[in-house]
Amino acid sequence: MPMDKNDTKINILIVSLNDTFSNKVAISLADRLDMFVVDCYQMIVYDLTNPKEVLEKCGIEYFKKRERSVIKHCGEFNNTVISISYDLFKDHIELFSKSIIFYLRLPEEKVEKVINKIDYKNRDENLKKIVSIIIENDKCLTTQSVNKITEKLGELYENC
Repeated sequence: MPMDKNDTKINILIVSLNDTFSNKVAISLADRLDMFVVDCYQMIVYDLTNPKEVLEKCGIEYFKKRERSVIKHCGEFNNTVISISYDLFKDHIELFSKSIIFYLRLPEEKVEKVINKIDYKNRDENLKKIVSIIIENDKCLTTQSVNKITEKLGELYENC
């Protein structure tokens, strides 16, 4: 996504196959860049109060509509670093057309959830095809990732 030097409405979206790491990087990056930060999953939990109960009482269709509404709202924020899980991202990628999307790529052994490890190769390949910028990481080091992202942002800014 090309950057406009005068545009203060750009969002930065952080996605990886390790949600805890993504959240830490998003918080640290937002602090460094003096931006807002939002975790899409936490916004869904907040909006639905008890997602499991909503799912049981109202069904999957209602739950998915509410989930989409929250994700859409997150994508409309301005000057925000957005942390999002792979599953939410792949289901709602079109809602982040105004975001610079960073994939924090980690080696398979650094992926935290069993479900993510099961399908690591497919998820990794999908993300590499659709994100704006891949940040390679050999470890879950927040400061190192934030430094790499700010360096890439500087390059984007210089080239616009």
